[in-house]
Amino acid sequence: MKKILTLCALALSSFAYTQYELHPSFKEYFKDCSLLMDKYYYINCYDYNYKGTKAIAYKLEAKILNQGHIKKRPKFSEDTNIPKKYRTYWEDYLRSGYTRGHVVPNQSMNATTQAQLSTFLMSNITPQKKDINAEIWNEIEQRERYLAKKNKELEVLNLVLYDDKPKRIKNNIAIPNFYVKILKTKNFSECYKVPNNDNFARFDRNYFKEDCRKYIKY
Repeated sequence: MKKILTLCALALSSFAYTQYELHPSFKEYFKDCSLLMDKYYYINCYDYNYKGTKAIAYKLEAKILNQGHIKKRPKFSEDTNIPKKYRTYWEDYLRSGYTRGHVVPNQSMNATTQAQLSTFLMSNITPQKKDINAEIWNEIEQRERYLAKKNKELEVLNLVLYDDKPKRIKNNIAIPNFYVKILKTKNFSECYKVPNNDNFARFDRNYFKEDCRKYIKY
């Protein structure tokens, strides 16, 4: 009986998400994309040259974050919306010196199976240094969930910044130089810019704070 009730609760939770609509202050980052993908839960500006995303935006709601999470992580999968010659694969990262870094965090989008699966598409993954992924960037991701719960909802914009001539791993996947996270409510904003360099992994979070006016207009 307990198992049946749990399954029913998960089924009902699938109605919690609504299709994401891009916040007006984020729109400038979604104009110059090789492929603009509406993933229902988020919008992804994918670049064929980098073989990776340049920007992803989504909204977090406290009512969804508070309803429970799926603990088991699914496998990474190729994004079939992308032409084959521009796709990336989980095995591209083997022995690369980089982890598969989520742009939309699993923990921020795993109240339902479909929402979680969307974050394990390889189009949502970039080569991220291990300690950055596990430490300071993880801390900032926890910050976004905290602010979403505190403010009832939160608009999030993640920017992935590359060199003009970036270094690359297997399958010609460009390695980002910086990650930017913009956290926005109606009356509040908070922004971070983190180098993709393990030397910064244990720095205090406030060290990476940026003036949000560099990135968005109000």
